[in-house]
Amino acid sequence: MSRCSRRKLTGVLIAAAAAALLVSPPASAVTAAVNGGDAMYTVSPGPGREPYYCSAGFAILVKEVRYILTAGHCTEHGLDWKDIGRNVDSHFPVTDYGRVENPSGSGHSQVDLYDGGTQRILRAGTPAVGQLVCRSGMTTKKTCGKVLGLNQTVNFGDGKQVVGTIATDIPVGAGDSGGPLFYAGVGYGVLSGGNNQVSFFQPLPPVLAAYGATLA
Repeated sequence: MSRCSRRKLTGVLIAAAAAALLVSPPASAVTAAVNGGDAMYTVSPGPGREPYYCSAGFAILVKEVRYILTAGHCTEHGLDWKDIGRNVDSHFPVTDYGRVENPSGSGHSQVDLYDGGTQRILRAGTPAVGQLVCRSGMTTKKTCGKVLGLNQTVNFGDGKQVVGTIATDIPVGAGDSGGPLFYAGVGYGVLSGGNNQVSFFQPLPPVLAAYGATLA
């Protein structure tokens, strides 16, 4: 099952998967290396011991320490991620990004294309409206579409908003949160939420600037 919220884009109310909460992992949940779009798994400390899943975004370096960038609503619970590392911080709402320490990771930032290959991400950028873009995530794998708008404000309810998002027409599902938006070797953002018609991404360049980070 998934925890969802209600969001609004240009006056259209949609159901958006705001976080990943799945009862059982998909067959592809465990991987040898963590690339963008791969599953991230943790378990809540509560009595139900509920499993949480999100998707990895980009591998980044901050003062030579390696992290996995993902959505802030994925890291806000403060739980460590199995076979990856500990949560470091969470920025949500207003923005939607967080990082997970990845001490055993190595190599360049890459995205899982779910066809046996990966795409190296060379730089961060800002897409143009109408541009073709792709995203990768543990639930819906790699899918592509076009950019619908920039600087979109997304309402989560309870007074929570994420501002400045990239809106696309790429469908997403529960567990895809935090996965990368990219095209060729350019990274654009990490998934904040969406549904089977529209999706919203936290832009990548301002996150790298806020952390003083570079792509691995």
